[in-house]
Amino acid sequence: MSTPFDHKTPIYLQVARMIRDSVVSGDLPEEGPIPSVRQVSVEHGLNPQTVLNATHLLVEEGILEKRRGVGIFVKRGAREQLRQRELAEFKKRHIPELVNRARLLGLSDRETVKLVRDNFKEQTNG
Repeated sequence: MSTPFDHKTPIYLQVARMIRDSVVSGDLPEEGPIPSVRQVSVEHGLNPQTVLNATHLLVEEGILEKRRGVGIFVKRGAREQLRQRELAEFKKRHIPELVNRARLLGLSDRETVKLVRDNFKEQTNG
């Protein structure tokens, strides 16, 4: 099964993003193994070196750790580390974009908050 990747970002960075998202969501639990390089490369139709580059990056970031002869594991504390990093990025980048767009459309803060709440409800129920 091949995963669609965008052409603007190097694929290894997109794979690293997928792994980070899986750690934050809890799909890859702390101290648990990640799927093997071979498994990920076959599942997504990628060169194993591309997947290896992504895992090396995450080891350097302190998200993953290699255990010789055993595999690659999510480090203890990685989920909270990533959550804090993602929250900072969300506040810095996405919230200002949302506010600027709402202002452009002439929405009040109450109208904007209502739209966000409604979207949360739709995604929860749908």
